[in-house]
Amino acid sequence: MLFKNFRQDLRIADASVEASGAQRSAEKAHTRLERLDERLSHLAMLTEAMWSLLKSKTGWTDEMLMHELHQIDIADGTIDQRRTPRAVLCHACQRKVPADGRDCIYCGAPPVMNSPFSKVW
Repeated sequence: MLFKNFRQDLRIADASVEASGAQRSAEKAHTRLERLDERLSHLAMLTEAMWSLLKSKTGWTDEMLMHELHQIDIADGTIDQRRTPRAVLCHACQRKVPADGRDCIYCGAPPVMNSPFSKVW
């Protein structure tokens, strides 16, 4: 009986430690999500300010921006108001790889950054 209680106490202690670790992980994820939300909000405000400046200096219109957004949206083959990068050819091995800026999954070659937006995707 004493051995059974001891085993049960160990299991409870292990579960408690595991729960504490999960709690810390959840708190870290929540903090990171809050920071990402703040950054996204700041980027949205920055984008709006840049567009306001462009409109006032160039005469471009909201309709022109909406048209350009639509063109970018359909460029990936799906109208979903998302910019989904297509696969690209690795410059070293010529295999198709995701256009997300990571090293080639086949040969390990670093991606070619041929656009200011290459690192974004």
